[in-house]
Amino acid sequence: MRWVCAAWLAVLCGGALAAEPQVAQITWLVGDTLAVRNPGGVERPSDRMIGWLTKRLDRVAHHRIPANAKRSWRLIAAGEQVCHAGAVRLAERERLAYFSNTWLLPPVHVITSVAGSSRLPLTAAGRVDLVRLLNDRHLHGMAVQGRSYGVEVDALLAEAGQGAALQYVTAGDFGSNIMPMLLRGRIDYALEYPNALAAFAESQPDADRLTALPINGVTTPVVSGVACPRTPWGLAAIRLIDRELGTPEGAALLRESLTAQLSAGVTQSYRTQLDSFFQQRSRPTPAF
Repeated sequence: MRWVCAAWLAVLCGGALAAEPQVAQITWLVGDTLAVRNPGGVERPSDRMIGWLTKRLDRVAHHRIPANAKRSWRLIAAGEQVCHAGAVRLAERERLAYFSNTWLLPPVHVITSVAGSSRLPLTAAGRVDLVRLLNDRHLHGMAVQGRSYGVEVDALLAEAGQGAALQYVTAGDFGSNIMPMLLRGRIDYALEYPNALAAFAESQPDADRLTALPINGVTTPVVSGVACPRTPWGLAAIRLIDRELGTPEGAALLRESLTAQLSAGVTQSYRTQLDSFFQQRSRPTPAF
C-alpha cells in the first residue's frame, strides 16, 4: 500500500515538474503614448524597460506588437503567451493577470487648451468638477475605450454612464491622436495622465497651448505594472520579469524613465510616494 502511494506521489510530482512551463519567448503588448526625446530619437518608458529586460533575459526571445487596451486585455483573458508592458493595476484585472509593479503615475488630469480652460467647471482651488463637466453638453470630451484612468476616475465615468458628454474612441494605440485633436480645437478636453502631456510637448512646440488640470477629489496615484496572463506560463514569465525588476538597478531604471516625463512640480508633489514605491520596487515582489 505504501509503495502504491509512493508511486502515485512520484507520478503526481513528476507530472507537476513536467508541466512547469518554459518561457522561451515573450510577446510584449505595447501601446503607451508616453514618449520623450533623447539623443537617439524618441523613446517610450516601455521601450526602455523591454530593452533592459531583453539584455538580462537573453535566453528568452522578445517580440513587440502594438496593441490598444481593448485588444491587449482580450489576448490576456484568452491566456495567450503575451505580457502587457504597462497596464493600470485594478482588482478586476488581477483576476485575469499576474502583475509586477513598474510605475506610480500621478492621477489622471483633464487636458484642455489654455484659452478654453475658463469654460470648464472649476473649484475655487482650480480643480475640475468632473461630474459637472461630464454632464455639460456644450463641452465635448474624449477618452479611450477599454482603458483605465484609475479607480477614482473609472468610478466617476461608470456613474455618468451613457449620459456623459464624452466620446469614447477605440484608438489604434492608447490615444496618441487625442492631444493633436485638442490643439486643432476638434474637442474641448480629454482625460489623460499629466506625464503624457509632458511627453507630447517633447515633440510638439505648440503643446504649451495645452494645460493639465487636476480633478477635484482625485488624488490617489495610479499603480501601473507588467501584466501576464493568469496561467502557469504567465506566472513563470512574471517571475522572470520581476526577478530582474526587483533589484536596485531595475528600480533605478524604472524611476528614471518615469521622472523624465514629469514636471519638477509634479515630481516634488509626489516625492514621498515615489520614494516609497521605488524603494519597494528595488526588491522582488513577494506575491503576484
